[in-house]
Amino acid sequence: MALIALGWLVYPSFIVVLGVIGHHLRQNRSQSLPPGPPPKPLIGNYLDVPKAEPWKTFSQWKKLYGDLVYVKVLGDKLLILNDMESMRELFEKRSQKYSDRPSFLMAKYMGIENNLSFAPYGPDWRQGRKLIHGTVNQEAVQKYHSLQEDVAARFLRDLVEYPSEVMKHLHMATAHIIASITYGFSIDTPSNVDLQYLDEFAETERIVLKSVVPGAYLVDMIPQLWYLPSWVPFNSIRRTAERGRQRVSDIVHRPIEQVEQDMKRGVSPASFVSDHLREGESDEAIRQQLPWVAWSIYEAGNDTTSGTMLVFMHAMACFPEVQARMREEIHRVVGTDRLPSFVDRERLPYINAAIKEVYRWNPNSPLGAPRKLQDADVYRGYYIPKGTIVMPNVWLLSRDQDSGIDPELFSPERFLDTHVTKTAIDPYSYAFGFGRRMCPGRFLADNSVFMLVTSMVATMRISKPKDSHGVEKPWNPPYIPAGLVSFPYPFEVDIEPISDKAVAVVKGRAMSID
Repeated sequence: MALIALGWLVYPSFIVVLGVIGHHLRQNRSQSLPPGPPPKPLIGNYLDVPKAEPWKTFSQWKKLYGDLVYVKVLGDKLLILNDMESMRELFEKRSQKYSDRPSFLMAKYMGIENNLSFAPYGPDWRQGRKLIHGTVNQEAVQKYHSLQEDVAARFLRDLVEYPSEVMKHLHMATAHIIASITYGFSIDTPSNVDLQYLDEFAETERIVLKSVVPGAYLVDMIPQLWYLPSWVPFNSIRRTAERGRQRVSDIVHRPIEQVEQDMKRGVSPASFVSDHLREGESDEAIRQQLPWVAWSIYEAGNDTTSGTMLVFMHAMACFPEVQARMREEIHRVVGTDRLPSFVDRERLPYINAAIKEVYRWNPNSPLGAPRKLQDADVYRGYYIPKGTIVMPNVWLLSRDQDSGIDPELFSPERFLDTHVTKTAIDPYSYAFGFGRRMCPGRFLADNSVFMLVTSMVATMRISKPKDSHGVEKPWNPPYIPAGLVSFPYPFEVDIEPISDKAVAVVKGRAMSID
């Protein structure tokens, strides 16, 4: 009798369990994962994702799998977005779920996740962005116009005097703009301390860019490797992490200490750091976060501007006819008796289109900055698991052919409705990110690019390098092929003033600053 009673209890429970399982199976069938290349056992799609220029492979996958492509690389789940609609829907309309960043063991140990560009989405990140906003919002950046114009003038003078060192001059110009705004470092006669900081910032940048790339370190994919004893042959994981941690800590805290010393001596100019040190003197939370926020401003601002300017010079040397049209507009609008200034920008439509074209032709961040999905989601009928790394294929957006102009050509005309029936996708909609994680310093960076571009075109001729006989050398500047950024390595390029009058204008403007 007891067995019969037990059977009555077990049978309904069994039916309920079957019903739950059946519901989940039906739900999974109706909400399957997005399509993608078939994974292999254990390694998933590790061999399918190329180390060099993966964005081009992802673009080819769109033809096979569509706008959403899902892959698994060892332990990581990746979703590639291949159209603007999905990027806006997920990163902007569903930003609450899609604003987090992936966490990498090596980067976390080094302290790189304290940088706002790579920090987890949460209260600390929001507080950091709030600190930045007052310094680099669209209205606030206008107070840096004179600084940017002065740096551009000195940059041109350096090009006149030492044209073969153009890469060094460019590095110094872009670094001084953002270093002056962030820390108050001098732009006229930088000290050895300033120069040392700039070099160390550049070295740390290389460490940062490697550490936040999925799969760059094996320990990020196989975390158990972290616990290997140090005596295991070829195990340099802990040593690499510790070296990176020390370098990051130095570059974050030493400039702040320098500013504090200058403030005590009464010789510290106004800057993001000095202003917040005065305002938040009694707020310990702000003082703790300030070094990392300052580093975030410098790292992002310098990287964006210098990379964009390298692409610009590459394009100008390859497309001299575009350079000539840009120069013609500047001389017609501004004249040849002075350098361009920000008051001229609204009257330079071809220049503004050319700057858009620089952002489009070879995007600095062809895969944007990865996001991590905080909670499972369903989009277009597909199930996206929690923790999925979501990557926007910005490079594919830049290849659109709406204007009818070959995307491989450098042609500002694609953005001018006076030249095409339908203009190309505006690069400002993707070049600086999406939603809540959009680059807060985009207005400052864009202003620096405008001033450096117009100043160079107005006074300098940029061309492919020539040998001693005046014959063009074989020339194809290599780009960084992997990681979060893609712009040329420093390359050889010929720079010469367009005229003696241009030289006189440059020297006169630079002398007026000195």
